[in-house]
Amino acid sequence: MTPVAEQWGEALRTHLALGEARSPVRAAAAFSADAGFFAVAGRDDEDGWPYFRSVAGGPGDGSPDDVEALCTVCEEAVHPRGLRIAGVPWRRESREVISDAVTGSELELALLRDGDRAHAMWVVRAGQDVCVFVLVDGESRAGGADEAPVSETRSLALDFASFLAGQGY
Repeated sequence: MTPVAEQWGEALRTHLALGEARSPVRAAAAFSADAGFFAVAGRDDEDGWPYFRSVAGGPGDGSPDDVEALCTVCEEAVHPRGLRIAGVPWRRESREVISDAVTGSELELALLRDGDRAHAMWVVRAGQDVCVFVLVDGESRAGGADEAPVSETRSLALDFASFLAGQGY
């Protein structure tokens, strides 16, 4: 792992409370369309990569490249038709534009739900080429993502995006 990826991984873990017990965040990624993933982190040292990038398949298997899909997210702030991330279809449920209180820059925020609505993910576009993906822990309630963790995770995602905006991303 590169020093930059380690630095971003630590920033994700710290800002998104991934090391704390009962964190509402299952996994998170900070992504740059220009540089690829800065980092991916999972809760309690879990490997977060499987949530954001397919490991099966390869060139010519007919499935869209996850990184290409993430670039599209950064460009379009999640197209209403949805997208596939790591083989999971996600649909946009809501989208809003929020002004960052510190920098005044605009942050685009989208709530995605998977096909069976068991999981939720916040996507925040912090800059033209930078997105943050925050997967809500869907295991807290059988049959779907609990709204309390979804709301709490929204705040954490916006806080991290604000941190990125403050760092110049």
